[in-house]
Amino acid sequence: MGIPVQPIDDLADAQHRAKMRLTEIEREHERQVRQRRQDRKEGKLDRRLLEGIYACTPQQLQEVIRVARRELKDYKRPPELPDIRLYRNSELLAHAVHKNKLYCLERRPCGKQCCKCPHGPYVYSYKRNGKFYPQKKEREFSRLPKPIRDLFEPIIAELKNPSAPATPARLFGPRSNRPPNLVLVRCPRTEIVPLSTSERQKRWS
Repeated sequence: MGIPVQPIDDLADAQHRAKMRLTEIEREHERQVRQRRQDRKEGKLDRRLLEGIYACTPQQLQEVIRVARRELKDYKRPPELPDIRLYRNSELLAHAVHKNKLYCLERRPCGKQCCKCPHGPYVYSYKRNGKFYPQKKEREFSRLPKPIRDLFEPIIAELKNPSAPATPARLFGPRSNRPPNLVLVRCPRTEIVPLSTSERQKRWS
């Protein structure tokens, strides 16, 4: 008995239908991703998360409340350096915390291997958004919190005028003018390895 051979026309039609189906799956996935992002902005819960909450017992709901309160409390603290992911080959000059944000003074390469790399310094702020700590470039230095401006401004001035002597008072400012919860750290070129999600949960549980 010979093996039946599918006609070429039928095979091409099947390949076309498979390609169309894959395209539909990709479009549906992209639509779901956009919807989840929009729901996050509006504070809506994911359908699967809601279904999980509906299936909880009273004891499990109490645990959900406890975890939610712990995570809300964690949102009020600034991230630490192991929490964030610095740009590749960036040079971390200094960092300071203010409220729930970590401010970093960085110099970064442009990726074009020009003779002026690294460029900057630029100020980036990091704060928690879900399980990540995305960066935000602070484009207007004048709109930064005053304690951060007072700490970073002498360092930026020193980089622009390297011939000027760098004294501790000039770099950090008078200690009496610094808020007690604000700490400035001058850093050499630094490579940061972020913590995994499990390590971060274990650390703050």
